Amino acid sequence: MSKFKVVLSWVGIILLGLAHGLLEDLMFIRVLVEYIPASWDLTGDIFFIFTVPLAQLMTFAITGTLAWRFLGLRHLPKLVTFWGCWIFARSAFLTFAQNPIGDIAIYLGWITLWCFLVGLYARNKHQSRVGAG
Repeated sequence: MSKFKVVLSWVGIILLGLAHGLLEDLMFIRVLVEYIPASWDLTGDIFFIFTVPLAQLMTFAITGTLAWRFLGLRHLPKLVTFWGCWIFARSAFLTFAQNPIGDIAIYLGWITLWCFLVGLYARNKHQSRVGAG
């Protein structure tokens, strides 16, 4: 891989990680709020156990797929960079929006879980390739 492509993939990982931290709110506002029945209280008791993870997963389906397919997210250094950028963007946005520290910690916990699961998947996929090869 040429040096330019390597640099471009790292820049892409960073940009997607940062964008992901902001896209979650768009998924919440533009998708979940508009298309889930009004009888569901998306901001009530189920917010941190349903709404937040669902918005994160919907966004991760876009940014994570792009990063996995084109930028090498399956490699641990890139996954950790993506996770760090996502954490930074999300915590900066939530702090700017004056969310309580406890709420921010819940968001960051979900983010860490998703990236941990992606790391486990990448490791398992790599081991199955090595075992088969």
